[in-house]
Amino acid sequence: MPMALEIDRSRLIERLRRLPREELLAMYYAAADATECAAALAHNGTNPVTAVLEGAEAVEEWMHFPPGDVIDPRSHSQYYYHSHAAKERSTGEHGHFHTFVRPKRMTPELAPAQVPVGELPADEASWVAHLVGISTGASGQVIRLFTTNRWVTGEVWYEADAVISLLDSFEIGGEKPSRDLNRWIAAVMRMFRPQIVDLIRARDARISEFQAAHPDSNVFEDRALQVTSEIPVDFLNQIRAIETALDLQQAA
Repeated sequence: MPMALEIDRSRLIERLRRLPREELLAMYYAAADATECAAALAHNGTNPVTAVLEGAEAVEEWMHFPPGDVIDPRSHSQYYYHSHAAKERSTGEHGHFHTFVRPKRMTPELAPAQVPVGELPADEASWVAHLVGISTGASGQVIRLFTTNRWVTGEVWYEADAVISLLDSFEIGGEKPSRDLNRWIAAVMRMFRPQIVDLIRARDARISEFQAAHPDSNVFEDRALQVTSEIPVDFLNQIRAIETALDLQQAA
C-alpha cells in the first residue's frame, strides 16, 4: 500500500501561509497559467486528456501517449500519459501523466543514490528521474498526485532532496502535442509544489518502511510496491487555499 497523505483545508492554508511570499506568488501565477491553458484547450474543443491522445481511435492499456513521449531538448524534461487496467485505477481516474527530468543533462554533479539495482545505463545523459504522477479524470480534471517505486518507470533513483531540487527545472516547450497542454502540465506541478515535495519525502519514507518489513527483498524491484505515496487534490480548492494564504500574509 502507498503512503497516503491527507491535508485538510485549514492545515493546507496554514502550510501555505508560512511559505515565503515569493514562492506563494509563484504558485498563484502558476494556477492562473494552468487555468488559462485549460481555457485555451476548451476553446479548441479539447482538454488535457484528449489533447495528449491526439484523436487516437483506441486507448490501449499501458500505451504511451504521445508515441515516443514528449521530450524538451532545452530543459531535458519529459512526460507521457497512459492508462492502467480499470481495476488498477483510482476512483474517477482515466489515466495519468508521468513527469521526468534528465539529471545528468542539467546538474551533472548530482549523484544518484547507491541502491541495489544492477548496472546503471552507460549513457548518463539518458538517465531519467521521475518527479510525480498526475492522475486525471476523462475531462482532464486533476484528481490525484502520486510517486512510484523505481521499477515502475525504470528511473535512476535519486534521494528525495535531490529530486526536490530538480522540480523547478521541469519545463516543456514546443507545439507537440499541444503548447497549451505542455504549459498546463508544468503549471500544475508548480501550483501543487508543496504537496509534491511532501509526496517525494513520503516516497522515501515508504521505501524505508517497506524494506524494513521485507528485509530479504530488493525493495526497488519488488512488484508488491508500485505506488509509494499519493494524495487526492482539487484544482479549485488549491486556488482558494493559495488566495486565502496570500490574504493572510498581507494582513499580518
